[in-house]
Amino acid sequence: MSTITHIGRERWLEEGYRQFAEHGPDQLSINHISKVIGASRASFYHHFGDLDLFIHDLLKMHWQICEQFSEVGKAKCHKLFPDLYQLLSEYPVELRFNLQVFRHRQIADFNYIFIKSYESTAKSFALQLFADHFHLQAPESELLNLWITVGEAWYSRLDPHDLSENTLRHHAEEILESVRSFLKTDLYATVK
Repeated sequence: MSTITHIGRERWLEEGYRQFAEHGPDQLSINHISKVIGASRASFYHHFGDLDLFIHDLLKMHWQICEQFSEVGKAKCHKLFPDLYQLLSEYPVELRFNLQVFRHRQIADFNYIFIKSYESTAKSFALQLFADHFHLQAPESELLNLWITVGEAWYSRLDPHDLSENTLRHHAEEILESVRSFLKTDLYATVK
């Protein structure tokens, strides 16, 4: 009996994760998910109680995926280009989910998970790739601030319908060219 309950819960979470990634939290529909997975609404309430708890579990699931992504990134990414953007393109649903979280950062839980997951990936491997790419030798806090600025600009440009490696990379290259120019300014030298 508990195995059936576990499987049902997982099906709700998997489809809910996909729906959140595609449509965002405002259009997350218990009715739609129940039709897709062939489960009753009663099953949803048995497993989660209400939509807020369900979203909380989706955010926990996303955090676990982000931790796994960081581990894969540490093993597979040796250069910022093309490695990081090639890896990101292999996670389209997860990237769309993170984009939804980014777009709804006015909600405290979403802002928290976005920042926490972005910093986790940065500290696991991306920050070192960034520093190596620009030959930067700066304190981690300074690098992290620059990387967060890059990330916010990058996420603001993403089109959830085109998460190809070339597009992800193109956005990053444009933004990083701006960063490269900024790093050469008197302003950067003054505030760093």
